[in-house]
Amino acid sequence: MLGFCIGVITASLLSLFLPIVPPFFSIFFGILLLLVFVWRRPGLMMFMIGAGCFMASWSWQYQQHQMARDALLSTADAAVLVNIDTPPRAYPDYTQLSATVLKGPASGFKLSLRWQQPPTLAVGQQWRLKLQLKPVHGYANPGSFNAQTYALVQGVVASGQVVAGRHILLKQHDSVRQRIVTRVEQAISPYRTAPLLRALAVGQRDFPPWLWQGAQHSGLGHLLAISGLHIGLVFGWMLWLGSWSKGLFAVTRQQQLALILALAVALLYAWLASFAIPTLRASIGLAILVICRSQLQKISLSRFWLLLVTLLLLIQPFWVLSASFWLSVLAVAIIFLAIWRYPLTHYHWRGRLRWFLMFHLILTLAMTLLGIILFGGFSPLMLLSNLLFVPWCSLVAIPILLLCLLFTALGMNVGGLWLLADSTFMPLLWWLEYSAQLPLWCSVTAVSGTAVALLAIVTLALLIFARKATMLLLPLSLVLLTGSTLQSPPWQLHLLDSGQRQLILLQRGQRALLYDLAPALASQDIAGRQLAPILRQLGVQQLDYVLFRQLRTEHSRFWALQHNYRVGQHNLTDLSQQPGAGSCAELPTSYQDVWLEILNAAAGDSCIVRLTIGPWRILIPGKLDQTTEQALVDSNENLAADIVILANNGSGAVNSLAMLQRVRPALALNAAAFMNGYQHPAVAVQQRLALLQVPLLNTADYGAITVEFSDQNLRLTSWRQQRLPFWLEKPAAIAETLATTR
Repeated sequence: MLGFCIGVITASLLSLFLPIVPPFFSIFFGILLLLVFVWRRPGLMMFMIGAGCFMASWSWQYQQHQMARDALLSTADAAVLVNIDTPPRAYPDYTQLSATVLKGPASGFKLSLRWQQPPTLAVGQQWRLKLQLKPVHGYANPGSFNAQTYALVQGVVASGQVVAGRHILLKQHDSVRQRIVTRVEQAISPYRTAPLLRALAVGQRDFPPWLWQGAQHSGLGHLLAISGLHIGLVFGWMLWLGSWSKGLFAVTRQQQLALILALAVALLYAWLASFAIPTLRASIGLAILVICRSQLQKISLSRFWLLLVTLLLLIQPFWVLSASFWLSVLAVAIIFLAIWRYPLTHYHWRGRLRWFLMFHLILTLAMTLLGIILFGGFSPLMLLSNLLFVPWCSLVAIPILLLCLLFTALGMNVGGLWLLADSTFMPLLWWLEYSAQLPLWCSVTAVSGTAVALLAIVTLALLIFARKATMLLLPLSLVLLTGSTLQSPPWQLHLLDSGQRQLILLQRGQRALLYDLAPALASQDIAGRQLAPILRQLGVQQLDYVLFRQLRTEHSRFWALQHNYRVGQHNLTDLSQQPGAGSCAELPTSYQDVWLEILNAAAGDSCIVRLTIGPWRILIPGKLDQTTEQALVDSNENLAADIVILANNGSGAVNSLAMLQRVRPALALNAAAFMNGYQHPAVAVQQRLALLQVPLLNTADYGAITVEFSDQNLRLTSWRQQRLPFWLEKPAAIAETLATTR
């Protein structure tokens, strides 16, 4: 059985690097062929069977996902019967909702939908909708989550919008769970800690941005979502209550009955959280534990972990794509390893306290390394936060919350108990508010993932073979994480993947210049949703200049950035007050050792900038019309640049052949949305570039594009090409370097 489990886990990791998903029957016959050669070696045979089972499950479920997607996309004129299964989220211009398809080949799969000016929406409604659908295709930026892998994990097959005036409400189903959720909402609405109470009572995390930031800066994100920790707490508290009933009831096999009842209560709690994926994983783990203990069979911690991970990967192979999956199962492995290597031997209070501190120190160090590998950074406040609030929430706050939830679900009015729960969660809320105001997230971008992985392996080896030497890893880790910052960083230009918005970041180390051509009436908060995670991931601590196309909403966006980053005193947030050359002339002629030239002599919608970085020149036309473009060509004899970022997202009305011939670029970059309605970049522009033999890279295909400058060459990086897994649709390969002709 050990070989089978190792085979499943090994195949799951190797699947991330395969270029395609193998067909189901090719896997089946391939495994049969391999078994012919290894049938006399039982260990290797079980390994191959385990690997084959994972590959077959993975291929089969991927085929089902693709067939459901193709069936929906091929029926453009047909109405789709859906059920709203999560609370809709309202934005100024539209409402976002997740719905499950009820009939047809895609039955059981989910859709991510936008609905402009919808009627009143609620969980449990069944609608017949006319939809405009397209494949899921999210942004690919530094620090952004992978929308395609997230869709596979969540079972989402397509995204799109509801066609106005083509919808019929068929049914309103008010489930028992929804009635309980409504009662909880009414009970917690008066309290400041309502977001925390809602998240830990029914699994709905509608947090404001500052609370998300506080969770990240404090390292307590795992505490604010119903997960294995909370399901395990419910299970453990129920077992503890069951231990007090020994001798009170004459029931045979009382231990088995207590295990089953504790599991039932834990499953009810997971049901209240809609069996979200973390709760589902925890429920499966508890079910394995109950089965083994009820049969009076002892199982080692290592075998239990292997069996758990194997079953999870066979049930849902796409969980291998989830960083939260690996974070949770590896956290369990670290806990098991620490318990095994550092058992509690002294039961007086000093010994217990020493063991508690040692346990959390080891866990924090290991989780810090995992956070760097999976998320590119860590919070230095993690150890203190967990020492303070994991015991407090486990022993005080969450048990009181569970009592409130029980009585409220039974229809009892327990306002005083909810007030007590609010008081117990208030210290946590204060801590999160305080953490959100501090720049505590440490981005580790200069250290390679390989170096961090090697450090994690050394940590594991020392933890197993040399317990006391493990403490030496703390200073060693600090040297590794900070030593690389002593090197002089190169200049980098990032053309971000932001749809029809053009966001350009010129970065050197912790300082950067932002060129933002997002529309003034952009519907979402670009600063909080896109720029903040990107700047955090890239390690940008100071924005020296922020160039906006217009004032209005950009002013609030600037202040959102200023709150989180040390922004210089010379930021230009009022370019629209003096249109054209007047405002653009306020730009300096140099930024560190980069030369800035302002080329638009006539009035325009944005600054036309040419950057000179060493021997390289980059032309950023920004937002142009035909008149401004013609004036630019007529008034500037020397427009030469090595890189041009196409104007107007690659519109054919501009980017004329005359201008491109005057620029003579070696490379053209463009920012445009996937399957956008403007058909950007225009076919005419692509033909002009092909005529001049200029390669074109588009963010819709390549994601964020990074250009790293040196005196000899340019190094090009596509963030979509870098992301795992490799078998997802990838753009054509690009040359990694572009040699200088100078």
